[in-house]
Amino acid sequence: KGVGMIDAPLGRTPAHAKDGLLNIMAGGDKATFDKYEPVLKEQGENVFYLGPLGAGHTTKLINNFMGMTTVCAMSQAFAAAKLAGVDRGQLYEIMSSGPSNSPFMKFCKNYAVDGVSDLGFSINNANKDLRYFNQMVSDLGSRSLIAEGTSSNLSAAVEAGMGSGNVPEIFDYFVDLKR
Repeated sequence: KGVGMIDAPLGRTPAHAKDGLLNIMAGGDKATFDKYEPVLKEQGENVFYLGPLGAGHTTKLINNFMGMTTVCAMSQAFAAAKLAGVDRGQLYEIMSSGPSNSPFMKFCKNYAVDGVSDLGFSINNANKDLRYFNQMVSDLGSRSLIAEGTSSNLSAAVEAGMGSGNVPEIFDYFVDLKR
């Protein structure tokens, strides 16, 4: 009695964490959130109150679904370019000059074009989050074919021994993928 609880999962990269620039997605009793918001603001650049207990984790799963699906799609685009003999640097310039541009695109480009793996989020972790997202959607009485596709690719990359690599490294899986 007299104890409050919030869920407050974190978003962004390890570099953001080091610099105190995390996104914090909080759910729980509003009064408890208000009491601890100053502590959360010491740890993160962006602190979001999202509603009742569980809303923070639900939002994080949705956010990670979108992010990891984006990374998989962009990594496969770079892999298709490599297989087709298209200059991946030029492809990046074209894609980043339009509505596809995003921080995730830069992470994908860093690996697919420059060979630098700097996202700081492993294929294993992405695979876990997509499994949780798919379960959540199922528990809601629905289905996400897009998430199932992303999950299938992440699982296959894990099975291929790539699980400890950062998510943009799934580019290598797509390059080697055969019919």
